[in-house]
Amino acid sequence: MHTNITEGLCTHGFYVIDGFFEEETYQSLRSTVELFYQQGKFKPSKIGHQHQKNANLSIRNDAIFWLDKPSANEAISLYFKAMEALRDALNQSLFLGLIDVEAHFAVYPAHHFYKKHIDQFSNTKDRKISCVYYLNNEWSDENGGQLVLYDENNEPRPPILPLGNRLVCFNSDIAHEVLTAYQLRYSIASWLKIRPMTLIT
Repeated sequence: MHTNITEGLCTHGFYVIDGFFEEETYQSLRSTVELFYQQGKFKPSKIGHQHQKNANLSIRNDAIFWLDKPSANEAISLYFKAMEALRDALNQSLFLGLIDVEAHFAVYPAHHFYKKHIDQFSNTKDRKISCVYYLNNEWSDENGGQLVLYDENNEPRPPILPLGNRLVCFNSDIAHEVLTAYQLRYSIASWLKIRPMTLIT
């Protein structure tokens, strides 16, 4: 599997994996995100980095809950363990210098979206690989919420459905967007990170 991810990232800049976890782990993560959402733990998302963060509902209007590492939640711990294994594998095969993983749950209620953007912050450039893991049962095109990645010519690639237990990995400097969802959409967004760059001004 890790070999295929490496080839996909090198050739196309992204790779899609279905059935990433065993069904029990997937369902546990799904139950966790539903519970946290019902408990009101999610906060409105913002754009920007650190003190420059601000809400802009015309660009994104999802809600997020940052995940702790380590976590007392077994399913979340298994997720981080898998991301760390992926980080180690990509370091061995691509020599990326990945040193950390950060992640949050994301929820898109009906009619919510995230316009075209990149995950890389211009002042740090520490996000190297982006990963999105989906937690949606029985999803179809009519439900919206597809991930659209843009190619090197800034043309949209075919939309990727946010199917449950699907993981999408892509280079963090690739432009992408989340199309409007028409029912509640759950995911985990993660970033495999390098040491922040020191920018000379």
